[in-house]
Formats: sequence, C-alpha cells, structure tokens
Amino acid sequence: MPKNSRQARTAGLFLARWRGDLRGVAAVEFALILPLMLLLYLGSTQIVQSLMASRKLSIVARSLSDLVAQQPAGTNLTDTQLNDIFAAASSIMSPFSTASLKMTVSSVEFAPKTSPATGYDAKPRWSVLRNGSLPRPCAILTPVPDATQNGINKMPVGLYAAGSVIVADVSYTYTPAFGGQLLAWSTSESNVRMSRTLYMRPRAQSLITYTGTAGTKCAAY
Repeated sequence: MPKNSRQARTAGLFLARWRGDLRGVAAVEFALILPLMLLLYLGSTQIVQSLMASRKLSIVARSLSDLVAQQPAGTNLTDTQLNDIFAAASSIMSPFSTASLKMTVSSVEFAPKTSPATGYDAKPRWSVLRNGSLPRPCAILTPVPDATQNGINKMPVGLYAAGSVIVADVSYTYTPAFGGQLLAWSTSESNVRMSRTLYMRPRAQSLITYTGTAGTKCAAY
C-alpha cells in the first residue's frame, strides 16, 4: 500500500476516533454554564437580602409607632423614653447596618374643622427625628386617598376621626454587594432605597403629649 494511502487511512481513523470521543464533554459544558450559574446564584442571594431588609424595615416602622402608642394614660412622653424606643426599633435591622436608617415618630391630631364645621383637619403636634430624617410639617396635612403613596405632608382620608395617631416614617438605603444597579432598576443608581410609613392609634389616651426637648413641637393652630 502506498505510503500516502496509509497516512490518509491513519488520519481518517484518528479523526473517526476523535469525533466519537466524548471524554471532556462534561467539562466543556460545565465551563460554558458556570458563569451563568454564578450569576444566578449571586443575583438570587442579593434579591433575598434586599427582601429581608425590606421586611425588617416594615417591622421597624410598626414597632416604632406601636411602642409610642402604648404610652400609659396620664403620662407624658420624654426624650429618655424615646431614646429607648429608637434603640429598640433600630436593633430590629440586625444584622444589616443601621448607618442609613432614618426614623421619625410624630403625633398628628385630628381637630374639628371650623369652616366648614364638618370633618377634621390633620394637624401635627410634634416630631422626633433620628439620623437626619425629616419632621412632619407644622401645617395642616393634605388628605389623600388611602392607596396614595405616603408623604410627610399627607394623611390618608381613612384615618380621619376624633383623636390622634402616632405616625412612624422610616427609610433605609440598602447597598447590595453585587448587582446593585439591577436591583435598583437604574443604570446610575447602585443602592436600593426603601421607605415605610405606619399609623397607630394611642392605646390609653386620645393625644400623647411630648415633653422632651430634642424634637420639633408645633405651636397651637
């Protein structure tokens, strides 16, 4: 048999064996899907973490308003009491950092209108702040539908009734370790900003009086 024919036959057999050799296919496939698997794993981890932070922020708002609303009858709220309440509410965010946790607790009274003489006006009486948050303005709040997004100058119409409410306004900025822009739905923002507002009726008195000096008090109007 000519030398060229033997070489061609050998090359053909080698190629045939090579085409049928499945060794290393799994390694190649794993190398191809590994980046996608890592992306899904890290992404799902950050989504779960952001949901946990959001859930904890909701509990912070509820705890803050609820603890203040439990003020016993015949007693006034002091700075010492509020310091303890803020500290207890902040601890709920653990293990997340509280550096960006902002909290405001306010008392809003529903005063009968004078003109027209039906219904109520929502009037903030005092606000106490933590970590650079904003107070409720010393002005009549704007009544809005219950489903409207909360704001420090708004009050849902479903709450209007005789008495008052304790309002907790809290916000938090969650910074993901990975994929922040995807979670924030923005190409220029890598943080996830969250906010909650919760309303609670006082348990034992119609209007809780704040006698501290660290907060903002609204004059009678």
